[in-house]
Order: sequence, then structure tokens, then C-alpha cells
Amino acid sequence: MTLRHIEVFLALARNPNMREVAELLCVSQAAVSSALRGFEDELGSRLFVRVGRGLVLNEKGKLLEKRLAPLYAELKGVLDLTTYATLAGSLKIGASTTLADFVLPVILYDFHSSHPNVHISCESGNTHDILHGVEAGVLDVGFVEGQVQSLVLNVRALAEETLLVVSGDRESAAGPPVSIHELMRRRWLLREQGSGAREAFLAAITPLGLRPTDFLEFNHYDPIKILLHKPGTLACVSRHIVRRELEAGELWEVPLADIRFTRTFYRVEHKDRQASPLVEVLSDRIQAYLEQK
Repeated sequence: MTLRHIEVFLALARNPNMREVAELLCVSQAAVSSALRGFEDELGSRLFVRVGRGLVLNEKGKLLEKRLAPLYAELKGVLDLTTYATLAGSLKIGASTTLADFVLPVILYDFHSSHPNVHISCESGNTHDILHGVEAGVLDVGFVEGQVQSLVLNVRALAEETLLVVSGDRESAAGPPVSIHELMRRRWLLREQGSGAREAFLAAITPLGLRPTDFLEFNHYDPIKILLHKPGTLACVSRHIVRRELEAGELWEVPLADIRFTRTFYRVEHKDRQASPLVEVLSDRIQAYLEQK
């Protein structure tokens, strides 16, 4: 028994026209007939009732098709992982702002160059929004940071990241490491509620009995990066967001003496969705990028 036997059987179960199945599988009609006959002989049971020149699944055939179809789809998906060049199809993903705006653009561009038959659309939002989209089935897969609490999602950790405290004031970065307690008197620029970076920042300082005495909230990072040049402002952000500004000497990392802000990037999928080779390959690309130091 071979995969071709199973492929022919399942194709005939969906379409009992041998000629059309032969065209679909790019083989002769005689090859289709021979594969079906060989499959039935090995099983020791007929799976179709011959009605004139057509085929109709009998009860055994219906039962086998119901049980075999999902197993074959899963096996084919696993085998497809070894042949990336054959990847094709559409994928709707969701990603939190850091990933969608500062990590995924280059990854998706390179991915499309390697796999021109793949179409990926990306929706951006905070972690809460993306989780809701995956739970509702609107998104095929989500890539987020921060805590994930859901009974209907499969969650896989991709990489851990250390967040930076940054300032537009060079003198703040030039001195010795400073205590986070002292920095609470500064004006903090925060993302809105639901942001992974905000949650990681607050989760680290709250057990210390701290909270910013003066802060502003924003839905995007652009105004935060602009306002960091104002005196006394600070932000706790991903290195991916401020990489260009740090390299250009426009923003500076503030060294910390007594605290470290970390968060984890996750891949989330609905538990009812079947594993996809396309998602696996894309996830591997994203994970490799995030693990770069």
C-alpha cells in the first residue's frame, strides 16, 4: 500500500469520475483504476459500488474516507515541511505592534521572495486585539508578546526579549546605572492598556510598590519616539522599535542598577485549527529573527 493508493481513493471519494480524477492527479485513467484495485485488494474489501460506469462509496468506503481523510491531510502536511519550495496558499496573521511594524515587514518580504505562491496579510493591534481575533477565527495565527490567558488557544513561546529604558538625553545614559526608584519621578511615555510592553513594565515595578507619578499614554510608538526628545521623558520599549535611533545616536539606553524588564513573544492558534506547514515555516523564520542578539 502506498500514499498514491490513498490519494487515489480519497480523490475518488470526493469525485467518483475516474477520468476527471486521472486529469487532476496527472496520471492515466488506467493508473487510477489500477491503484484503486490494488488498494481494495490489500484491504480485502470493496469500497465502492459500481453503478454503470460510475462509482458510489459503500458503507465501508464511507467509514474509511471519514477516518482516513484527516489523517492523510496531517501526514501530507508533515511531509510538505521538507519541501519548502512547494509552499502555497493564503494566510491571515495578526501581530502586536512591535512585531507588525518593526519585525515582520522584512521577514514577510523575504518570505514572499522565497515562496511567490504564498500570500500573507498581516493585521496589527495590541496583544488583546490579536488574541481576540484568533479566538474568533478571524485570524489564522497570531504573534504577540505578554501574558496569554485563554482556554481556546494553543500557545507556543518563541523568544524572550529584554526591554530597554530609553531617553533622548545623552547625559542620562552616560552616568552610572541608576535605581528604578529614582526614575519614577520622571515623565513616562506608555503604550495603551493591552500593550505587551506596558504590561511587562508594570508587572516588574508593581511588586516593588512603584508606579510612575507622571505619565502619558499613546496608541502607537511614533509619538513616543518624538516626545523622548523632551526633557525628563523616559520609555520602556523593545530594542526593535528604537534600533535605528540608538545606532544614529538620537536616543540613548539608560543603564539600570536594580531591575530588568523582560517579556516573551508567543505564537497563538485556535485549538480547533489543524496544524499548517505554512504557519510552521513562517514561525521558524520569526523565531530565528527574534533570537538574534
